[in-house]
Amino acid sequence: MKKLLYIIFAVIGSLMFIQCSDWTEMEPTFTEPVNINGEEYYKALREYKKTKHPIVFGWYSEWTGTGINMNNQLRGIPDSMDIVSLWGGAFNLTEAQKSDLKEVREKKGTRILYCQHIMDIGRSHTPSSVEKDHMVDGKQYGSLEEAMAAYWGWYGNHGDTSVEGVEKAIRKYARVIIDSINKYQYDGFDIDYEPNYGYGGNISSYPDRMEILIDELSKEFGPKSGTGRIFMVDGEPQTLNTASGPLLDYYVIQAYYSSGDADLDNRFNKLLRKFGSVEDEATILRKTVWCEDFEKHKGDGGPRFTTRDGVVTYSLKGMALYYRPEMDTRIGGVGAYRFNLCRPINDYFFMREVIQVLNPAKH
Repeated sequence: MKKLLYIIFAVIGSLMFIQCSDWTEMEPTFTEPVNINGEEYYKALREYKKTKHPIVFGWYSEWTGTGINMNNQLRGIPDSMDIVSLWGGAFNLTEAQKSDLKEVREKKGTRILYCQHIMDIGRSHTPSSVEKDHMVDGKQYGSLEEAMAAYWGWYGNHGDTSVEGVEKAIRKYARVIIDSINKYQYDGFDIDYEPNYGYGGNISSYPDRMEILIDELSKEFGPKSGTGRIFMVDGEPQTLNTASGPLLDYYVIQAYYSSGDADLDNRFNKLLRKFGSVEDEATILRKTVWCEDFEKHKGDGGPRFTTRDGVVTYSLKGMALYYRPEMDTRIGGVGAYRFNLCRPINDYFFMREVIQVLNPAKH
């Protein structure tokens, strides 16, 4: 029955470029009125975002909180987007950014995450006096590596290189990341994890060390924390240790330039092989978020994509139509890298459309 429902979604979805009203006969999960800014509307919006549903996600770049036509403001994104990761500029916020952040989080219920590449210990959270001057507690060290080891307790071949020493240093690093996120009250952490695509390091290239980092972070973020804050890994979650999987809310897959469901099936099967011993297939599917690259495809929503049912569309929409045969479970969601770049071009047309594909509303 669920497969039939997805086939219906796919067929109707192929017509959505022509007429949005094709969705009006479907039971809505949330109705988003046009030009309504009253508290009842925002209350309904916040309540909707608390329900279990496929999410729409994106990485937001060039955020200033100011600018014409809200091109660089979180206020300008579609109200029904669920989660946004800040691609740079998450700390040392201006008053304009603080105001912008408060509005989308408190009024609209949008979850805003801090995003960071994990590579070497200390990345993005080491004082400049250590990184640039090699000074720690008034003592100057002869190299960056020695200074980093003095500050964190371990770095590469320096400091306490025992198993216990490395673990202690990694957990210290995780706590500093947590403190930085807490300072701005972000709704979670998005680890950009791409060790095989140019972002290897003395943590990221070692799954056992990543497991330590994720374990410590999971005390504050993710399904095991009890805080309700989001914990996700994007890039290559399938290369993590199996034990790390249940500590994450979402596996965010950079399925850039995907051509169809055959490609997504291959990607999903990697997740299934990695985490299938600790999570069932339905759970893995509910946690999977497919993402397209809007740095290159902000004007068309992605390349030509063919679903398993023969529907031809753009990739982001095809990702939203994804299902697993014989499974009564929906995909976790879809998203786009630097989705904000499409604001001045088409006012987030493709993001708005996939919101309707995943969670159709009456018009």
